[in-house]
Amino acid sequence: MKIKSIFAVLAAGMVGCVGLEQYPTNSYTDENFWKYPENVRAALYLGYNQCWNDYTYFHNDLLSDDTYGSRHSSDELNIATGLATTENGRFAREWNDSYQELRTIHTSLDNQHRIDVGDPVFKERMLAELRLMRAFTYLRLTTWFGNVPFYTRNPTLPEAISSKPTDAATIKAFIHEELAEAAEILPKNTEIPASELGRYTCGTAVALNARAYLLDNDFENCARECAKLINTTDYGTYALADDYDALFKTGHYGSESIMTIEYATLNGVENVVRSWGTGGYLPQSIGSRGITIYSPTQELVDAFRKLNGDPANDTDYLNRDKRFYTTIAYNGCEVDIPEKRELGITGTEGKGKGKYTCWTKLSDQNAAHDSELVDAYDGSQDRTCTGYYSLKNYDATTVAKGGGSIKSLMEIRYADVLLMYAESMYELGQMTEQIWDQTIRPLRERAGFTADYCSYAAGSGDMREAIRHERRCELALEGRRVFDLRRWAVLDNASVKTSGATVLTSQATGAPFEDDGSNIKCQNSYRLKYWFAIPQGERDKNKNLPQNPGW
Repeated sequence: MKIKSIFAVLAAGMVGCVGLEQYPTNSYTDENFWKYPENVRAALYLGYNQCWNDYTYFHNDLLSDDTYGSRHSSDELNIATGLATTENGRFAREWNDSYQELRTIHTSLDNQHRIDVGDPVFKERMLAELRLMRAFTYLRLTTWFGNVPFYTRNPTLPEAISSKPTDAATIKAFIHEELAEAAEILPKNTEIPASELGRYTCGTAVALNARAYLLDNDFENCARECAKLINTTDYGTYALADDYDALFKTGHYGSESIMTIEYATLNGVENVVRSWGTGGYLPQSIGSRGITIYSPTQELVDAFRKLNGDPANDTDYLNRDKRFYTTIAYNGCEVDIPEKRELGITGTEGKGKGKYTCWTKLSDQNAAHDSELVDAYDGSQDRTCTGYYSLKNYDATTVAKGGGSIKSLMEIRYADVLLMYAESMYELGQMTEQIWDQTIRPLRERAGFTADYCSYAAGSGDMREAIRHERRCELALEGRRVFDLRRWAVLDNASVKTSGATVLTSQATGAPFEDDGSNIKCQNSYRLKYWFAIPQGERDKNKNLPQNPGW
């Protein structure tokens, strides 16, 4: 059964309502539950369901200098600006979601000896998928919190409230070992049928292992893992999509996709049962019409250069890096209208249809004489805070009447593997023109840059900065920027980990169209600390949990 179909069942409550510590005893016993294929598959997909979600995917951008948050995202905004306390809701959510997912995973792994569905190949693959999920979840915990309680089975209640943290290095060694073993068990992306799109493959395990090494600035091992996907087909066949814009509309199962976050429907956008909310990120005329979660900063907009490689400081936004138009909604851009929403704005094909012009400058919006337009910056935090909105991952055809989208999100894609490889080879002192032509050149060519800017010489001035800049533009608003800022800070100053120092200090600004001609200035400057705080509620329950540096 296709992964989306299983998610639909879970989201509809046919399985998800059952607690992790109990079974529907009117139908099954603890002994026979695992003998039914539908139960085993449901347990696996519950793990997928809980492993990663749109909230974390999008809200991680709030912790970087690519976006600035509003009052509708106060937890992350407070963390990013240094105003958070140890009782911040994001800290608790990150911790609780991770350990809930581990409980789900271990419920299956602890009972693997009872799984008897007559298909040993499926069982072996399922267990490898669960182990990959577990590695991914521990990577999430150690990245944000460092040393954390570590289990390879479900703990008892006394254990859960008394466990001391395990050193992060021990957990990371476990992560790498688990991912290496999963990579030898899971099928290639070319070996799974269309009905299983969205399930993890051996390429997922390899790419995730590369990411885990990169987060520690372990460039030697990161390069080794990336090379498995770039220079061989032993772990799958991957390639850049031809069209960057189409990649984020219809290409999420294409040659570039390695790991996705799945959503579900029982009948297209007419009956969505699991979706991600587009409204808080999109222009408000087609979004939630009153709740903007974050707004891209002028700093991110400025990162997208002219097609000849020159810095861009224009306000007509012409002849930019093609990735800009896929990523940013700006004053005067055209945006697709989601017809299913039945909105009142007038588009190119009539009321609520076709494309409309998004005006984020108030005087331009007023001149349009359409009372349904509500995109313009007005000083409130219900609309854009900066004069920009996000467009990445928006496909109008996948948006239902309520505003939720069923389009899968790519958590890892091949472009990231190329960027990880380029950075690792540079930091190892092994960057060559051949490596450049394998990695950075095709990304810039796809973005529409001139031949001169795509050449190896174009990165010879400050190649480290050139590669970092490429990561920012290519992966913008995909949740990766904050992790890059943290590890680059460690690369430049190793003491930030032990001190818990601030790793991001800047003042977010927005589009230069205020009456006095100056940029919109966001209220609070960034002061993001390296570590998340251990949630105070967890320390109240478990006296053996210390607090992280800086808190």
